[in-house]
Amino acid sequence: MTALLVMLLCLAAIVVLGSGKRRLARISADLLRLPQPRRRTGKSGRDSADELPMFVRQVASLLRSGRTPAQMWADMLRVYGPDEFQTDPGRTSTGAERPDRSGEGLPALLLPGMRSAGQAAELGLSVGFALRQANVPGVRTRSPAASMARRMWQDMAACWDAAEQTGAPLAVLLENYAGHLQHTLDGAAARRTALAGPRATTTLLTWLPIFGLGLGTAMGTDPLGILLGTPAGWAILVVGLGLLAAGRLWSQHLVSRAADG
Repeated sequence: MTALLVMLLCLAAIVVLGSGKRRLARISADLLRLPQPRRRTGKSGRDSADELPMFVRQVASLLRSGRTPAQMWADMLRVYGPDEFQTDPGRTSTGAERPDRSGEGLPALLLPGMRSAGQAAELGLSVGFALRQANVPGVRTRSPAASMARRMWQDMAACWDAAEQTGAPLAVLLENYAGHLQHTLDGAAARRTALAGPRATTTLLTWLPIFGLGLGTAMGTDPLGILLGTPAGWAILVVGLGLLAAGRLWSQHLVSRAADG
């Protein structure tokens, strides 16, 4: 009976370690501040969100250079859009020269909003309203990058409305907002790095009792026999499991509150 329980505990530990391999690798990389490997087909959601301030600065720079809103959105579509928007005058664009990036990373988050705003600017409609109605893919799945892009469109719409109602330079408002957005992303990255240690500690303390039971059995003692063979052992086991679960839930609660800022 004891040998069977030991085997079951070992199998459970192997399954847990296997399922948590990716999470531990990510935590270790955050602690060491090492760059994560990126896919060749596009940037990850977090990398895409980090480039949103650059996008806002590009919009502000085009407006500052004298481009009208309609011209500016057309220029941005040539930069981030698929081949149909990237063809140079007098030159035929091929798929090998300019791959279609509309379904990857940052372009996928930006294209719906840019198209809506560009159409509104060409027709003389409210660009702010179009930005607020932008359909960002991934919002329903609660993607962090999609949520950040959705918030960016809402804030850019507020800047647009403020410029139209007060006459303030739109380029200046967008540049100031880009700085605020950059500070927000930097703060989120700092929180992720700071919380990598507590998350790793919580995971270690959760599975430490299991390894302790295995170590005690390997040393020749019978901790499972004591826990499962006596009334006092059962009482200690129930209390210990309850305290372990409570500590795990409380630690996750504290980390989640800290992560939410």
